[in-house]
Amino acid sequence: MGGLAKGRCVLVACMILAATAIAPADTLYLKNGMYIVVTKATEKDGQIEYWVGTTKYTISKTLVTKIERGDSPSANIASANRASPAIQDLSHRDPDPVTANVGHDKLRMPVPGGPKQNEPYWIALRGRILQGDRISEMKLAEIELDQDARTTSNAYFLAGVAEMQGGSAGKAGVYFESALRATPEQANLLEWHAIALSAQGRYDEAVHELEHAITLAPDSAHLRQILGLAQYNADHTSEAVTAWKQAMELSPDQSTATWLRKAQRELEVEERSRRRQSSHFTLHYQGDATSAELQQQLLPTLEEAYRDLAGQLSYQPAENIIVILYTQREFVDITEAPSWAGAINDGKLRIPIGGVTAMNLQLEHILKHELTHSFLRSLAGGRCPTWLNEGMAQLMEPRSSSSYASRLSVLFQERKAIPFSALEGSYTHFSDMQAQVAYAESLSGVEFLRDRYGMGEVLRMLRNIGYGAEPEMALRQSTGMDYSAFAQRVGEYLAKVGEN
Repeated sequence: MGGLAKGRCVLVACMILAATAIAPADTLYLKNGMYIVVTKATEKDGQIEYWVGTTKYTISKTLVTKIERGDSPSANIASANRASPAIQDLSHRDPDPVTANVGHDKLRMPVPGGPKQNEPYWIALRGRILQGDRISEMKLAEIELDQDARTTSNAYFLAGVAEMQGGSAGKAGVYFESALRATPEQANLLEWHAIALSAQGRYDEAVHELEHAITLAPDSAHLRQILGLAQYNADHTSEAVTAWKQAMELSPDQSTATWLRKAQRELEVEERSRRRQSSHFTLHYQGDATSAELQQQLLPTLEEAYRDLAGQLSYQPAENIIVILYTQREFVDITEAPSWAGAINDGKLRIPIGGVTAMNLQLEHILKHELTHSFLRSLAGGRCPTWLNEGMAQLMEPRSSSSYASRLSVLFQERKAIPFSALEGSYTHFSDMQAQVAYAESLSGVEFLRDRYGMGEVLRMLRNIGYGAEPEMALRQSTGMDYSAFAQRVGEYLAKVGEN
């Protein structure tokens, strides 16, 4: 999520008040694996009303698992939360597909059911394609030489599913292509291939495969639903609206209805917008709301930031990056972002321009911050924990923790900081004050990792997370530390920074 539009200037005050912000009387446990610690919480008319200091907030009761009276969660409670499915499944943190993408991801395609691998046929076939615990290209080739199209197709299909489960969408896509060569015109294989292509950011190719699948299964609401997802991610919003309307006519569905409403709101803005493109970006903007000077400056600024990030991260995303400029009102209406968000990246960079007529340093930082999320989403396969994601984005702006290091170090030393396990998920449910502390901890953690272990090790952590490692395990692989030891070391690091 973008830089904090509100409250960056009062971060020092937040650090002073953080003990009461982080450890008040009640704790709300949310269904997405996060918690909010508050002064007081009550239930009223299907809503949970809660106070942070003297400020009242509301949240739907449907988003809350429980309210716990008493002090803030301890590190032990956070560790217990870490074992829950909502925390472990970083690629789909919230069971509700509508709210699962409020971080830095494009809309995710639901993965279809694979082969029933406990059935004797699939068990035997799996044994034929494995060498140890790895897919054997030699054994697949031997099966193909038997010229049994069904067995060949199923073998490659099984290999593709295994690679998808292991986070290797590129390898999976190659296997699905081989399966389709053996048995063309299979809607299920086309769907799997489209999902593998989407995971690589190849959305237009995914659209082509899904359109083909629909010709084979024209009455499938599911295929039209995921066609809409691929079209939306490919920046074909009008086509996505059409696909989702057709899916709703075949089989009404709450998730599809929510995506359709979101896309229709965006389409209203798009129809008033102009479009410009560069090597890596597609920019949507409204001519009457964006000055001519800013129109000329935006794409060159983005391309410069892209080159710098590609050099620092030794990586380039495969997909074209979509940037949409909004008025402040449109931004709030469409993104439904929390009040402290200055921009958002949900797979598309959504930037409220709010009267800016020319490029300035603050806007450059916001663009660099949001663009970093796009790089990390691709680099870590959509699995990057929020503390690492937001810490890296701030680091790349560039931003430093030096101005609040001594105050934040006290929180770590007194064990009143937000546990890193609780910073793996979205920050959107945090209050302004909690969000500022969360962002400060995120930056401090990444600064410590960079200064102590080097950017190369941070990038290795990101790649390991993308390959399927849990964030704490990836941290342990790179540093030998779990989250508890990591927090202690970050606190010591901040104390030294504060002395300088």
